[in-house]
Amino acid sequence: MKPKLFSHKSTGTPHVQLNTHKCQACWKCMADCPKKVIGKVDLPWHKHALIINPDNCTGCLKCIKVCPYNAFSEMNSIQQEPKKQGMKNSIFFIINNLLLLSGIVMVYSGLILQIGFHMGESQGHQRDVREFSMQPIQYEQARGIDINKTVSGLNYHDWSITHKFAIVIFALIMVYHIYAHWNWYKGVIKKHLIHKNNQVISLSILFLIVAITGFIPWFIDLSGSTNILRLIFIEIHDKLALILIVYLIVHVNKRKKWFTLAFAKLKK
Repeated sequence: MKPKLFSHKSTGTPHVQLNTHKCQACWKCMADCPKKVIGKVDLPWHKHALIINPDNCTGCLKCIKVCPYNAFSEMNSIQQEPKKQGMKNSIFFIINNLLLLSGIVMVYSGLILQIGFHMGESQGHQRDVREFSMQPIQYEQARGIDINKTVSGLNYHDWSITHKFAIVIFALIMVYHIYAHWNWYKGVIKKHLIHKNNQVISLSILFLIVAITGFIPWFIDLSGSTNILRLIFIEIHDKLALILIVYLIVHVNKRKKWFTLAFAKLKK
């Protein structure tokens, strides 16, 4: 009788342990296993190796050597992993909290800029004046900015600097976050599980677009150039950022349990 999917016997033998999340369904382990210990789940939406005959395993460790994704581990090494795994969990906890904190600052400062300064008509509209090639070039923001207004004691320039700083920090941490979970992204794509993870995939793509449309006008501004393209990118960035906020709230809300459990583990 074959073991049930994801049962203890389906992911390990007395000698090796299989991490199905790392498996990329290349089937090299099946071809090299001399005792036919390894089988596979080969559904259109779900693909990975599986231990089907754990009692046949002799501990030759060929599966570990042949697997390019490190999905197999020696059982003895698994028992020595708690400290290493604990350190990894601590790093992820810190990174995720920094991501959350910088995200809150980014969202809050962005909303202040849009609602507190940009939205609506006011009497103190900002007109930027730049000199380029000895010719004065003037342009207005697509929406008025009240330069005399302050929100929580900070003016538009102060909030703009805060927002840009938060974006840079958030972007750097987000890049690391995606890098740390890169195997998960590859697994989702290779195993055709995008439809089951469309919220996370959509969030990742939306973040990249919002980041790009936010950095481009910044670079245009730093170059000393002033043109309508800058304003177009700002408008696109502002609108997509509102959608991104909704995705971020949903994403964090779904992971409240993880934060609680991770914090509890760190306290032990």
